[in-house]
Amino acid sequence: MENDVYVIDKNQEVIEKFKKAFDDCPLKPNFWSPSEEDSYNQLRKVFNRRFDFMPSLIIQPYNTEHVAIATKYATDNNIQITVKSGGHDHEGECVATEKVLIDFALMNKTDVSLKNYPQDKVEVRQISIQPGAKFKNIKEVLDKEHLGIPHGTCQSVAIAGYTMGGGWGPWTRKYGMGCERLMGATIVLGNGTVKYLGTSAFYNKEKVNDFNTEGMCSRLLWAIRGGGGLSYGIVTEFFFEPFELPEIASSFHISYDMLAVFKKIKATAVIEAWESITSPGKNNQLIGTNLKVVAKQVSYKNEVSKDAVLDWTLNGHFGGTRKELKIMMIEWGGYLVELIEKDPDFTKEEKLEMTMSVIDGLKVKFDELTNEAHISTFIKGVTNGYPYTFESWDRYSVSAKENGLSLETDCPAPHKITSRMPTTDWNKKSREQLVCSLQSTLLQGIEKTNISSYITLGAIQGNFYKTSIAKSRSALKCAFPYQDRAFTIQYQTWWDMPTQSKTDCKCKMDSYTLDKVIPTRFYSNRALDWMEECRDYKINETDGSFISFKDASVPTKNYFVDNYEKLMTIKLDYSEDKKCLFKSRKTIL
Repeated sequence: MENDVYVIDKNQEVIEKFKKAFDDCPLKPNFWSPSEEDSYNQLRKVFNRRFDFMPSLIIQPYNTEHVAIATKYATDNNIQITVKSGGHDHEGECVATEKVLIDFALMNKTDVSLKNYPQDKVEVRQISIQPGAKFKNIKEVLDKEHLGIPHGTCQSVAIAGYTMGGGWGPWTRKYGMGCERLMGATIVLGNGTVKYLGTSAFYNKEKVNDFNTEGMCSRLLWAIRGGGGLSYGIVTEFFFEPFELPEIASSFHISYDMLAVFKKIKATAVIEAWESITSPGKNNQLIGTNLKVVAKQVSYKNEVSKDAVLDWTLNGHFGGTRKELKIMMIEWGGYLVELIEKDPDFTKEEKLEMTMSVIDGLKVKFDELTNEAHISTFIKGVTNGYPYTFESWDRYSVSAKENGLSLETDCPAPHKITSRMPTTDWNKKSREQLVCSLQSTLLQGIEKTNISSYITLGAIQGNFYKTSIAKSRSALKCAFPYQDRAFTIQYQTWWDMPTQSKTDCKCKMDSYTLDKVIPTRFYSNRALDWMEECRDYKINETDGSFISFKDASVPTKNYFVDNYEKLMTIKLDYSEDKKCLFKSRKTIL
């Protein structure tokens, strides 16, 4: 049996033996096989509808013990496994054909009742989140306590893959990446043993019977803070240090079509102005922000221009008063004005007219699109629940009439994503090359389709990374390798073919989408070809990629750069995965 690899898709005997491994458990996990078509077919789906996998068996555990038993049985019998928390892996690697799928849908609790514990003589509050918990539900629980963690924008993303990938989101400038507030975790290793990392040992002290693994545990905890999922074990509990939510907060967006003058401003200037307001030491009340820039079709390659004007949207969340937000918006406009005045392609008269239009237009638009209803003060014990939820930043446009911070109401769809990371020497030439990469003959005709192709730049650097307190915090000791980068660059192409779910009306196709289904088939391959071009496009001062924006064609080392060798060593030394069953295309091995 040692060297046999079981494919249990057609081996009912092996499936029954797998189930018998749980005979001694009072509460047994759920099992689903291909013979149970409706439930099985629903559970095996992933968010990226380009992929369609057929796992041999789906196990839904209720607790860590179930995961440990399943993992040990799989290892003893050389059965490959994979793990799904939310299903948002962009390459669909959380599910695989002819592997056993451990689906965490039933392990989805968020516990805020945990007591403080003394760390370095300081009381630190912790919350516990199970791997299947999704941001929509996590946030509902935390809002009632006026607490937060650095979560993302998509409602249906679960905590596990997000955190272990690093965890970029709308709180990053103010509180860092999601992995940097991860203080502990419970992890099941390849031989079925359970280890309690960091503060998990405090909360599970009655279960901890091995106190001689401090070095091992600290290294494993470092690895799952941004070193990718599954490689080192299966995490069944995450322990975070939360923060108090801001008492004043608002969301905002500025778009290409907001003012006529914006349609004359080069994309490079828009990007540079965005970089200016997000740079460390500036606008500390800017909680988080990204800039979306839409790709453009051209008829001939010689039409590609570094001076192109492109469609864009600047999104953000702000933790200050309406007056302070207006000052920041005018500051952003001021950067644009400086760049316009330096641009030799505009006449003196054009520059004068454009600079006045930018500043005056922003002031008028700000007053039109915001009012006191956007700024609410939270009074704990008086206000019933935190009033803000996060809104979409990428796939869906945001109505100017909406206020508050709302999570993206995301629907599954086919897509492809790749990424680049700017270095600290990012410069004018880099911006010009980035803009040129967004113009392609491959995109001709996509206006007839449901395809949407663009980049998003997500701000990382803010005051958080510059404080001595932040640098000294243990949660900053993590495998995420890009804390010194200004932002992420994420290339995306999506085409809307949502599922026709009877129970989920928000994902049902409307007539406009239905009319474009067939034309989309003729152009989706070209959009994917454009993504291939972007992956290899020469852009100076970029190095590395972000594992949360997974692209299977990117070499694994690119995701972890200087931490790659160390992460491989931790995998080999501590995962107890002697048969390398914790494996997908983008695990560390």
